[in-house]
Amino acid sequence: MSRTTTTHLSFSALLAVAGAGFTASTEPPTASVSFASPADGDHVAGTVALTMAAEGITIEAAGDVHDGAGHFHVIADRGCLAAGDSIIKDADHVHFGGGQSEGMIYLEPGVHELCLQVGDGVHVASALTDTVTVDVGVDNTDEWCSVVGQVDELFLTVDESDQEFAAKQLGYEAIRRLVAQLRAGLEYVDPDAQADVGMSLAWATDLVNAFIWARDDTEAATLATPVFERMPEGALPGAAWIEERCDVDVNG
Repeated sequence: MSRTTTTHLSFSALLAVAGAGFTASTEPPTASVSFASPADGDHVAGTVALTMAAEGITIEAAGDVHDGAGHFHVIADRGCLAAGDSIIKDADHVHFGGGQSEGMIYLEPGVHELCLQVGDGVHVASALTDTVTVDVGVDNTDEWCSVVGQVDELFLTVDESDQEFAAKQLGYEAIRRLVAQLRAGLEYVDPDAQADVGMSLAWATDLVNAFIWARDDTEAATLATPVFERMPEGALPGAAWIEERCDVDVNG
């Protein structure tokens, strides 16, 4: 037997031995991420609740950079980033740096594209993405009432928060977006209460804008002062209808 033949048979034998222990089940999984919810095309009133899933990658808190690991980000209406880009943090680039697989994003009324993207421990984008489209807004009175309840709760949470001013500003931006949904859905308020409710929603928008536009707490107080001065004495206009129909006390 020639040397060439011997070498060929030996190599073939090695391939056979290696192949004997390899099956599809032992192949390293392909990493992927996906939105468990919302589903593509879903209608959502108010806060958009998010559930995110990953396969073949470890989801962990931000901080250190580890191979095969990262955390979720959700980007609204900006598209997914190119791998290697840094992911900024604002109301449309929501970071889940604690390693969460559930969270929320706040959006104005309309159709929005959401990108789910994994970033590493220092928020550098990977190529792992998923996208869905959601239709956000109020379609009936029950949804309107649900959203006004969310606004009331969020106002209380943000006002009482001891977070830094920049973090509180994101909270006020979330409120502004929910109020925008309410203003767009005023048709679902009883006709005899629409003008009063609309007046209070406009006032609430001016108030949160004072905090959103300010550079610090001091400027926010300055900008908010004339808004508070315009606040009607006593109960907010339309508050009685909101409490009676929605069981939400916006004066509390």
